[in-house]
Amino acid sequence: MDLQEYIRQYVQSGDDKYFYWFLHYYEPTLNEKAKSFRNKYSMEDHFADIKQSLVTGLCKALIKYDITIAPFLPYAQRYMECEAHNYIRTMRTGYSVQSEFEYARLRRAMAIYKDLGGDFTEETISQVATQISESYEKTKFIIEGGILTENYVDVQSNDEDDEQTIDFLLPDSSLNPENIYFKQELYDKLYEAYDSLEYTEKIMLAQHLGFCPECFSTRYADKNDLDESGKPKEKPIKPLPYTDIATDHGFSDASTAKRVCERAITKIKFLV
Repeated sequence: MDLQEYIRQYVQSGDDKYFYWFLHYYEPTLNEKAKSFRNKYSMEDHFADIKQSLVTGLCKALIKYDITIAPFLPYAQRYMECEAHNYIRTMRTGYSVQSEFEYARLRRAMAIYKDLGGDFTEETISQVATQISESYEKTKFIIEGGILTENYVDVQSNDEDDEQTIDFLLPDSSLNPENIYFKQELYDKLYEAYDSLEYTEKIMLAQHLGFCPECFSTRYADKNDLDESGKPKEKPIKPLPYTDIATDHGFSDASTAKRVCERAITKIKFLV
């Protein structure tokens, strides 16, 4: 059926299955929208969360929707965009904005800045300041933040391979509460198994796989390499070869370090 028909049947019957069917057939478009936000704001690892925010927008729109006034999807677009931008505003890596007002002002300032040619000159900044009714210095700070946001990239994206990436092919069940629950159960068991290892096993395994044994992060803040805003850049923790691990722990050869790591992995597999 036409997507609007599913919404009509939901409104008339109150049966959730019609809205679920709507979401099922709307999923390809939903994926495209989430991918567009992901690429535009360089939030490579946030596809599922952005997609979830769009669905939240659809749900909020449905609560207030009057079927006699307009078709659902054009009506719901503003709700979807508001939820997506609210997520981006609060979760943006590299530059985040504290309030919806500030974020709206940032977007307006950058839109004007681009219309004026996108040149970071005193004349352009002054014109933007006039149109948004802010001081020159404040406007300059806003534009600098917008430029930083646009140029910050977490993970290099390859648009040519986008259709092959797993996030683009996420099925309907990707946000299924059952899947999320059991995935969390698995993570909890994994952390519990890791904590049961001997201290040396935990440290050596973390070095071998490249993660922090305390917080399990695979990245660290390099205080000797700062970004444009003066903040330490996040870099991946590189896995160490067995020879380096053996040296760190005073072993005579790499084979000993390898045996310790393999024994640790075997213990974790058994416990999980």
